[in-house]
Amino acid sequence: MPSADHVQRVRIYISRDDTWEGRPLYLVVMDRLRGAGATGATAIQGLAGFGPGQRIRAGALERPDQRPPVVVEWIDRSDRVARLLPLLDELLGQALITCEDVPIYRAVLRASGPFAADRTVGDTMRAPAPAAPVDASLGTALALLVEHQIAALPIVGPEGDLVGLLTEQDLAWRVGLRLPPSLLGLLAPAERDTILSSLIGRSVREVMSAEPRSVSLSTSLPQALVTMVEWGYAQVPVVDRSGRLAGIIGQDDVLRAAVEQAPAADGAVNSAEPMATVGLVMQTITPQLALGRPLALALEQLMAAPARRILITDATGHLRGMIDLAGALTALAGAERAALIAAIQRPQPAPLALGTNRLLDALVAPDPPTLAPDVPIDRAARRLLELGTDSMPVVDADGRLLGIIARGGMIRALLQQSD
Repeated sequence: MPSADHVQRVRIYISRDDTWEGRPLYLVVMDRLRGAGATGATAIQGLAGFGPGQRIRAGALERPDQRPPVVVEWIDRSDRVARLLPLLDELLGQALITCEDVPIYRAVLRASGPFAADRTVGDTMRAPAPAAPVDASLGTALALLVEHQIAALPIVGPEGDLVGLLTEQDLAWRVGLRLPPSLLGLLAPAERDTILSSLIGRSVREVMSAEPRSVSLSTSLPQALVTMVEWGYAQVPVVDRSGRLAGIIGQDDVLRAAVEQAPAADGAVNSAEPMATVGLVMQTITPQLALGRPLALALEQLMAAPARRILITDATGHLRGMIDLAGALTALAGAERAALIAAIQRPQPAPLALGTNRLLDALVAPDPPTLAPDVPIDRAARRLLELGTDSMPVVDADGRLLGIIARGGMIRALLQQSD
């Protein structure tokens, strides 16, 4: 078995006119290598060339410059070449591919920073993945979403191939279920039946996204994170080369791999560039209210907040607590609770008629965990994972609210720290 510092050069000889599913083949090859975690590759266009694929046509030899050659040159560690080269087989069935050992004078053959460890989606995913068959009822799928506390459920065909994805967005847009499935367990049976009665008999096939987003086993962790952030998914399915469901991976899984594995990748923390701090990437504008405001106003703002969470301060700007949707559902009863559940299910925000003049103070959960602005983002990410939350308030030394650090911003910052 070649050692990790054994370096090879792969050359792939194709034509600029070669295509794969309508795209230039050399770009598809480059994209696949980049997505799988290759260190680097270059596409070089030749001035002219010929090979065994050129034949005599109509009594004359095809001119060499009619199909300009392209050489994709890829240099990487030999163990990574051995792992990634088979991923190109389906693209390059007839292409000439050479592989040779090369001496290296100077190179960086592994990324530095939080994603320095050479790990892929296949190394990090959760397997087996929870999934529902395509002919399952929507009630069965909802039960799986609640049981596994996931926001995206893979839907599979008879052969285990990924044919769809059921997300919270699909449920909201297509069947009007705007209450997050993770909160269904907080409802009384009668409340749950009222919301779900018209949904249970429907099939998953009616509601799922039929063109599911997914990543492959060989996708690099940074690329998987970029994919999830771009699509707005907390989890995505993982498929093998045949399109069969192999597992599921979430932003938290990749974030955990980054903060736990990267410091040990070289035996020491990379000190070439200081780690960014929370204060540099936090959001300074965040949903908040002051103590003493009406409860109806707080609930209306809670419905409009993207994370369904608002921070509560006093008159001097010191953080006093927070209100989230789960806490509000648990604390409210009677007409107030019914009004909140009805508001959650409305397609558009509307004023809440609570019929009381209660203040929000009684619903405030005090002393939420906080972060200081000078905390490095890798430590902040570890803290978020420990608490199982997707955001935390940031306060100064006196406890004044400065902003909020969210998982998405932290992910972007960690990606920027990786070369």
